[in-house]
Amino acid sequence: MIILGINDTHDASACLIIDGELKVAIQEERFTRFKNIASLPVNSIKYILKKFKLKKNDIDLICFATKELHNLNLWNIPGNFSTDDWRKLQEEYYYPTIYKKKNIKIRDLFPKYKPSVKLGYPLKKIPFSASTGSRVQKNKLLKLRIDTIVKLTKIKKEKIKFYDHHLCHAMYGYYLSNNNNNKNKKTIIVTADGGGDRCYNTISLMDKGKFKVIYKGRDNLIGVIYEAITLLLNMNPTRHAYKVMGLAPYASEYQKKIARKVFMDCLKVKGTKFVRSKNLIDYYHYFKERLKYLRFDGIAGGLQDFVEIRLVEWFENISKKYNCKNFVFSGGVANNIKANKALIEKKFINSFFVPPGPGDESLSIGASFAGIYYLIGSKKMKNYIKPLHNAYWGDEIDEKNFEKFKSNNFFKNNFKIKKDLDLKITAKALAKGNIIFFCNGKMEFGQRALGHRSILSDPSKLAQVNKINETIKLRDFWMPFTPSILSEDLKKYVINEKNIDTNYMTMSFDSTIIAQKHFKAAIHPYDQTIRPQSVSKKTCPSYYKLIKEFKKITGIGGLLNTSLNIHDKPIIRQPMDILSEILKSDFTKINYIFVNGYLFEKITKT
Repeated sequence: MIILGINDTHDASACLIIDGELKVAIQEERFTRFKNIASLPVNSIKYILKKFKLKKNDIDLICFATKELHNLNLWNIPGNFSTDDWRKLQEEYYYPTIYKKKNIKIRDLFPKYKPSVKLGYPLKKIPFSASTGSRVQKNKLLKLRIDTIVKLTKIKKEKIKFYDHHLCHAMYGYYLSNNNNNKNKKTIIVTADGGGDRCYNTISLMDKGKFKVIYKGRDNLIGVIYEAITLLLNMNPTRHAYKVMGLAPYASEYQKKIARKVFMDCLKVKGTKFVRSKNLIDYYHYFKERLKYLRFDGIAGGLQDFVEIRLVEWFENISKKYNCKNFVFSGGVANNIKANKALIEKKFINSFFVPPGPGDESLSIGASFAGIYYLIGSKKMKNYIKPLHNAYWGDEIDEKNFEKFKSNNFFKNNFKIKKDLDLKITAKALAKGNIIFFCNGKMEFGQRALGHRSILSDPSKLAQVNKINETIKLRDFWMPFTPSILSEDLKKYVINEKNIDTNYMTMSFDSTIIAQKHFKAAIHPYDQTIRPQSVSKKTCPSYYKLIKEFKKITGIGGLLNTSLNIHDKPIIRQPMDILSEILKSDFTKINYIFVNGYLFEKITKT
């Protein structure tokens, strides 16, 4: 059975499952080179159809995530809007609409707006409005989605299915988890995000292979509040929530206690539901007024405290009500690694899993799992989905692209090339304090680089942080880097008493004393927490080999690893992206680049 999965809201993606095995999953932004693309992922779909030589009769089912799409999403607002645009939307549209009952058209506020990249749907047929529209308009949009994919794939309409947004989050999280390997293990799947299909949160139960949605609601406002505060702190709400989380530990109790109370008063937990304050009419202006005299770090710290406290209360009540200590957490809020850390430290949790890319980028995979589940039934589903042990689901290095990369005059004039299949030369260069662009094998899926499209460095050299930030990434000074660690050395560096999955950098832990020495540059500089990737020979043989060689030289069982991209650009897909986006920028300075067995070393000119 061949299933094509599609997410056509923000962070658009497509995937292919053949006979229960995930063959490929890829995000549209990697092709368009614009982050957070919201539209039909045409390039991703075309890539999949071509690579697997699929014809219309080969595909058994096309599974779309999300039944009702927001009009502005399809205009790629999440990918295109700047911080100033989002602020204008709040100040000049939502404030007068909500508080003064004025009738304002968004097009009047943004008369010249147009997406920065060609999108998959004909925008002339989609209203530029803040609502999902009337039932008639919703049906027209659904028809547009069907007609467009039929035109692209030539598949029959009867083979196209749509699945609930949060159902897709839940299905993805569960079937990626280790609990899927133990089919009789009772598991609670919790989802929470900034909204999808008129819902912010769900609680589902998987017991003996049978899936059941227990609760679905719009009461968990944590996701939308976090986005609003990100904007109030003058950062992009669709891209920079993680920066607020990284800033939070720097806040003192004195600075954050007032902000924390503001947040705690606006949303409380009652049983397995959330109850909002009657005064919380919107999620931006409410906080703008109440936080206007507070410092930025105090706001970030108070917000993060609030998130952790409320999520712990919620999960504990869920655990008690349904008598279950095994959890899977999916949806955008699950990206909050600090909150995940607070949860796993509680006694009411035995097992806890957050999948790679738990946000909307993975909805295409969740939709595919949902389609299979409802097509073949729970009994057959138990053993149908093949276990997944890594997230290298993207495309391989294209040979033609690599040859074009090698033969480019920029490299001929500035770099010498060495074959390094055993990775010993590369390991020596890292041990000498060099930063290396590492592009190898199949591309990772999700927001985290996992050693196939990464910038690597010696994690013990603190000076590397500023060097990477100032000459490559242009990151904010407070943001921590992360380590990739040999699986056999994990206990040496990470305090993980419950053996929580660490393959995907979706969890945070306390670090050991030796980790604070070996990974000075790859842990949070203030609270010393660590967001590790465990690297084993089975899951990633080449990356494992590199770290092993580095350890032989330095005695350190890990590397500093950050994504191979510059600020606000997607992770690179192919070698030529390195040249066009990173190396030709005015600020980038790099001496070593590794691509598929070859190390490029910059020529020292006298």
